[in-house]
Amino acid sequence: MPALGVSRVLLPLIALGGMMKAQESILWSSEANAVNHTSTGALMDAGFRFEIGVFKGSFTPNAGNTASWAANWAGAARAPYVAATKRFSDLTLVSSNASPFTLGKTAYIWGFRGSPAAGEWILFRAPAWTWPDANGFMFYEWFAKDATAVLGQIHASGSPFLMKSAAVANASPPSTSWTQWQADWLTSEPLDEPGDDPDQDGIANLMEFVFGSNPKAANAPAAMPVTLDGNRVRMQIPRRGDHPATLVVEVSGDLSNWVSGPAHVQVLSETPTELVARDLTVLGPAHPRRFIRLKASLPVP
Repeated sequence: MPALGVSRVLLPLIALGGMMKAQESILWSSEANAVNHTSTGALMDAGFRFEIGVFKGSFTPNAGNTASWAANWAGAARAPYVAATKRFSDLTLVSSNASPFTLGKTAYIWGFRGSPAAGEWILFRAPAWTWPDANGFMFYEWFAKDATAVLGQIHASGSPFLMKSAAVANASPPSTSWTQWQADWLTSEPLDEPGDDPDQDGIANLMEFVFGSNPKAANAPAAMPVTLDGNRVRMQIPRRGDHPATLVVEVSGDLSNWVSGPAHVQVLSETPTELVARDLTVLGPAHPRRFIRLKASLPVP
C-alpha cells in the first residue's frame, strides 16, 4: 500500500460479541528507526507520548497560544514513543461522532514530554486529516512524514531528522489521568494503588502523581513553604496541573479538628504548576496556634 497522507481501503470485518461489524479506523504512526530530536538536538526518548485528537469548537492552535491548547484539546487515543524503534504507532477505532469528534473535524497529532513548567512539544497535521464517519467502512493511514508542523518541525525526507520538538514553558500538555500514569509508572508493581508507597519514601503514590515525582525511587518530600501572610498561615503547593486530582487545603487550631472550604481557606492563586492558599483565621491571642495541610483525592469518574 502506498504511504499516502490518507490511504482508504475497505476495513476488515471485526468480530464483536459473536457478530461481524465493519468500523472505520485510523493507523497513525511515525516511521520506524527514524531520527527524531528534541529542541536541544538530543534524541527523543521514552518519556514522549503522542495523542491523536481534535481541538474543541473554533479553537485553532498556533505557537502563540500554547497556554490554551490543553483546555481546548480532546484526545481520542494515546501512544507511547518507543525509543528502541524510534517511533510511535497506534490503531484507533472511530467509535463515535459525538462532539467534539464531529464528522470532518480537523484532526491533529500532539507529541509531548515534560511538565507544565517546561516541556517539549510537537503538533502536526495534514490537510486530509479530518475526523471520519463512525459508521463508515474505511481504513485510514496517517503518517508523521506526510504532515506539516504547527509547532516543532517535520522533515518528510527524514533528514536530518523526521520530527523535532519545540521547547514550551508555562503551558500544560494534555492531561494524564491516574490510570495512564499508573500504567506508565507502576505496571508490574504490586503496590500500585493510590495509598501505596512502593519506594517507602513516605510519599504515597497519589501524592507522587500530584507532584509529578517517581513513585519507584525514593524522593525527598516536595517543598511546600509555609509562611505568614497578614498573620495568616499561607502555604505554597507545587503540583502537576496536567495530572487531574482534587486538592483540598485544610486548617486547624489543635491538630485534631480540621476544616476546609471558602469559609476557612482562601485560594490566592492556582496555576498549572502551583496552588497557593492561606488560612482565613488570624493568628493572635484568641488563636495562638494554627496548622495547615494538603489532602488529595482522585476525581470522581
